[in-house]
Amino acid sequence: MSLASDTLPFFRTQWATRFTDTCVVKEETGRTLNTTTGIYTPTYTTRYSGACLVRPASESDAAYGQQLVVVFDHVVMIPWDETAPAVNHLVDITSATDPKLTGKQMIVRGIPGDTYTTHRILLCQENQGA
Repeated sequence: MSLASDTLPFFRTQWATRFTDTCVVKEETGRTLNTTTGIYTPTYTTRYSGACLVRPASESDAAYGQQLVVVFDHVVMIPWDETAPAVNHLVDITSATDPKLTGKQMIVRGIPGDTYTTHRILLCQENQGA
């Protein structure tokens, strides 16, 4: 056994105790047509539901059309053995230590990997259109 394989379970347990928020990661799996209104409503499948930790990552400016907007990035951390979330999945923050985060929806933009990962990192952007 290596030092990393001996200590990884300890650090994974330590990270799990820091997940004070809760979230649901979901994937759009289809759309349902409301024949009365003619509007399609997305349908979702839950890929992860449980403890997480939401942290700010960065804030950046971007130009959309001829308008300058601020893009808010967040890092959402979940247990290391969760592999179902993928790019473009939605993350609903169902409860958070910071009440301003509760009810927010994020879009997963990246999921970096690491041989010695102690928690799964979801690089997200706030869903301004939700």
